[in-house]
Order: sequence, then structure tokens, then C-alpha cells
Amino acid sequence: MKTTINEHERRDFVSGVESMLHDKLSNCYQCGKCSAGCPVNFEMDYTPNQIIKMTELGMADTVLNSKTIWLCVSCITCSTRCPKGFEVTGIMDVLREIAVKKGINSKAEREVQLFHKIFLENIKSNGRISEFELVRKYNLKTKHLFKDMFLAPKMLEKGKLKIHGVKISNLNRIAKIFKDFE
Repeated sequence: MKTTINEHERRDFVSGVESMLHDKLSNCYQCGKCSAGCPVNFEMDYTPNQIIKMTELGMADTVLNSKTIWLCVSCITCSTRCPKGFEVTGIMDVLREIAVKKGINSKAEREVQLFHKIFLENIKSNGRISEFELVRKYNLKTKHLFKDMFLAPKMLEKGKLKIHGVKISNLNRIAKIFKDFE
């Protein structure tokens, strides 16, 4: 892993993030409300406000290799709590996208990346989420075959889990959306 970064690389990283984010990193004044409200910060290696500051400082290697960007569940609690309206969830999306483009594969978070991939494939093939298919494929690929299996009977009974997902009628529109973002 690269430990030093020159000023030109730092500026390129910061301006690239800001361009994709459509916001200035300096708009975050480090109040910490995002981190205090984050429901998964106890699992993160850096808090959301630390990620923002390290990104602003151009610490690309640290940020792109962090667990935090992959553990963000995009619940938007952070963005809602921000007194400046900074899109904390957005920066996590941008950093994940950059990490994927650079081929950075966090060993600790391969399962999170796999979940995202299966989730998007599920949307591509059905036009919407089929929870049963999503969980089945995820558990097979991660070899967690019986994980959460005890939840299925109750969910099926209450109609919260459908064995056969529903496909939308016009999958061409979904294909176009995915094509536009490639």
C-alpha cells in the first residue's frame, strides 16, 4: 500500500471527490453530529466525520481502504442531522465508486461489496428487489447457508417474504438506467 502522496495527487483526489459529490468538503465543519447519529459507527474503523476530514486532506489510501465506506448503510441519518446539509451518505457512495474503479478490494468488506453486487444484479434482472432471491444468492456465495434461516418461516407467514419475486413489465427501462451509469 502506498504511504506517501504528492501534492498534485492529493489535489486531484480531492477535486475528483468534490466533482462527483457536487459539494465542497470544506462545507463540513466537523461538528460530529453525523458520527454521533450513525447506527453502525461502532463497527467502523473511522467515524463519518473523520472520513470527510481525511478525504479533504487527500488521504486517499487510508480512506479508500477503510471499512467505513463499505459499512455505511445509506440510512441518511448523518445527512439529516448535518446542520450544513452536507451529503455524508453521498461521500460514502463516491468513495466506494472510486475504490471500485481503482480496483481496491478491502479484504474485510468483500461480503459488503458482494451484497451490493448481488443487490444490483437483482434489480437488473427483476426491475425491483426480490428479497428471497437476494438472500439466497448472498448466503450461497458467502457460504453462510443457514444464516438467518430461522427468520424465514415468520416472514413468510406474515407475507413479508415472497418466494417468487415480482418482475416489472418493462425491464428495458431498467436496462437503460444501468447503461446510462456505466
